[in-house]
Amino acid sequence: MNSLVKRILIGLGILVIAGLIGYRFLTPAEFRAQANPAPACKSPAFDKSALVFDTLLICGTNQVPAEKLQHAANVAAEWLDNDEDGQVDEPRLIEAMQSNDPVVLMTGNGISMLAMPHLLPAIEGRQSQDLSAAETDPAGDRRDASQEEIHHIIMNAGWISLFPATFSDQADVSSTLYQAWKFADENQHYVYNDPTCDDSCKVTEFVYLATAAYFGDIEDLQTDEIRLYTRDELQQTIPAVIEIFESADYTYPTNHWPDGTYPYPENIQLTNVN
Repeated sequence: MNSLVKRILIGLGILVIAGLIGYRFLTPAEFRAQANPAPACKSPAFDKSALVFDTLLICGTNQVPAEKLQHAANVAAEWLDNDEDGQVDEPRLIEAMQSNDPVVLMTGNGISMLAMPHLLPAIEGRQSQDLSAAETDPAGDRRDASQEEIHHIIMNAGWISLFPATFSDQADVSSTLYQAWKFADENQHYVYNDPTCDDSCKVTEFVYLATAAYFGDIEDLQTDEIRLYTRDELQQTIPAVIEIFESADYTYPTNHWPDGTYPYPENIQLTNVN
């Protein structure tokens, strides 16, 4: 073996060893490959999953308690089957969502930069949203982030694709929702000052809080972001929002606020959840 080849092989060996050491000591334990991963999640970091109405996938790491993943799946089912008759309220929404292959990445307490390389296979080509177990509250004694984050993914992967003229978050489309947000923003009815959130992001945040106001969800209305707290206040100040929610052209969830209790378990396929 000549010296150049020998040096190359030694160098490759060092890189492999360095990579293994880096994986072992730099990758948070939560995001390392699991012994029994959930196949649909496409990343071995996830060891459990729930598929809701054959369209919305929720993937959980080993730091996500099974009951919290189940709770998130129930919330998703409630957003889609808000009258709880066992059927999706807006069937056209399912096809729109399936084309975007939506996935919720559920972790113990958020996703770090070191974790991202191990999670990329789970989000490649998919509409994605993150949700932490720490912010998910099946007990119902504090704000439950699963309601918001799952509403976001259904909005982004479903409603916007299905009815862009009504729900698009893009300025060039100037949808009914976008115009309602713009009016609320310009008149200080809704204020969102996060510098990392652009106008598209603000529209998504706005429609969620407007939905919370429509239902009178106290926990989500305690922030100072939206200054309209009831259905009547929405009607008086931004009637376009009520028209969006109550349109006869589709069925938006207006029956009840999701609480994580869903009576049709057959609409949720669980993997590695006992």
